[in-house]
Amino acid sequence: MSRSVWTESFRVRTSEADMFGLARLDALFGCFQEAAGHHARDLGVGREHLDAQGCFWVLSRCWMRVRRYPAWGKEFVVRTWPQGVRRLFALRHFRLLDPDGEEFGSGISAWVILDAAKHRPVRPGPFLEHMVLPDEPDVEGDILEKQDVAQNMRELRPVTVPYSDLDVNRHVNNAAYVRWILDSFDQEHHERRQVRSIRIDYLAETLLGETISIQSQSDFENNAQAVVGQRETRDASLVSPALTTVFQAKVVWSERAP
Repeated sequence: MSRSVWTESFRVRTSEADMFGLARLDALFGCFQEAAGHHARDLGVGREHLDAQGCFWVLSRCWMRVRRYPAWGKEFVVRTWPQGVRRLFALRHFRLLDPDGEEFGSGISAWVILDAAKHRPVRPGPFLEHMVLPDEPDVEGDILEKQDVAQNMRELRPVTVPYSDLDVNRHVNNAAYVRWILDSFDQEHHERRQVRSIRIDYLAETLLGETISIQSQSDFENNAQAVVGQRETRDASLVSPALTTVFQAKVVWSERAP
């Protein structure tokens, strides 16, 4: 029998720890993605099931808040469950727990089902109509509203998409975008601050070899930053290349404890 709430244990591996001996944010994204995929398979709507119907899942939006980061070698638990359908989005909530059951992080994600041939969204309702939602307290937050378009951006760095950032769908994995953001700030910045929350919207697929300009706009009063990734799209009908935003994020920083 499938489980309406999925719990899965992880351990912070050496390759997932930062220079402070704590799990990196992109590693937490990867663990959540792993648990979500396993739960979808258990519910009969996993990758293999959708592939047989010419479709696949993609993460469209995600918000994650981290109150503290687990240390290298420590275990933690991802607790996740589906939270219904809104428009084209299948919502999934999650909590991050230490071995004693204390919550150190949480989040909300919005997934869409794409037609593999057309790469266009299809309504998730028919795929999920058999699903019984659990009686689980909601994670507080909302990712259904679009983010404001950031203005007056400055470039942090360009990124050329490497092979190691691709997933099984042959486009950049969602956790890789988080790593790009982290890598766009120097050591001094990370020594002073750590990410307290991130809202990231995945707006266009990114492929091997493409060059993405990582740009930011800071709101220092609120310790927040808008970060976007843009690529040039060349069209013979245009005098100059058009810009396509492939992701947009809002990052909220906090001072790192001594």
